[in-house]
Amino acid sequence: MRKIWPLLLLAPLVLAGCATQTHQRKVVDEYGLTIKLRSQSKLFGETTPRGFEQPTVIAAPRLALILGGIEIDRREDEDSAIRERRPAVPAKILRQVSEGLAQALGEASPDQEIVVLAIRKKQQHGVFNRKFLTSFTCYLKGGQIYFFFSRVDWPLNAKRAGDRLPEPHPNDGVMAISTVGNATYQKAGNQGVRVDWRSPNFGEAALRANPASGGRD
Repeated sequence: MRKIWPLLLLAPLVLAGCATQTHQRKVVDEYGLTIKLRSQSKLFGETTPRGFEQPTVIAAPRLALILGGIEIDRREDEDSAIRERRPAVPAKILRQVSEGLAQALGEASPDQEIVVLAIRKKQQHGVFNRKFLTSFTCYLKGGQIYFFFSRVDWPLNAKRAGDRLPEPHPNDGVMAISTVGNATYQKAGNQGVRVDWRSPNFGEAALRANPASGGRD
């Protein structure tokens, strides 16, 4: 029995060494938009390497074109056969999100994924506002930019005012949504897409054809 006790005392230390902890740094904190850089590390250890191609400079108008082309299919629940197709990022918040994301990509390290929480407000009866959350994670790898959507226009309960917003994680399945894949946007899991961000589809000609994205690349 005496030989077992030292092993039992060491067990919590071994388990702690295997555990991971999350580190976050807020880089954008505006009205309706929060963007963080998130990394992982072993407890008492160094940051887990992810090999992302960051920091990278991508112009906000180009990001607006990329984000504006992503679509999702939304259902009432997982068993519903009726699907509603809609933009993954509502047009009302597209520009603000794109500008914030451009800043975050320029500050992110190769070990940090980007966490985006954006709120759209909708006026009701000229007085009250309902709030809807769109959240996703993002990173660059292999010449592709990846997006994983957790919530798209998810209604925020008024009672949650002041509460911490639920954070997104890749393919966490909290909503009955799935991304739409095509020749430009390749699916990455059920709720993600990856896209060549350098594609001419998002270059100057596309920007001239879509002035709503704003600016030059």
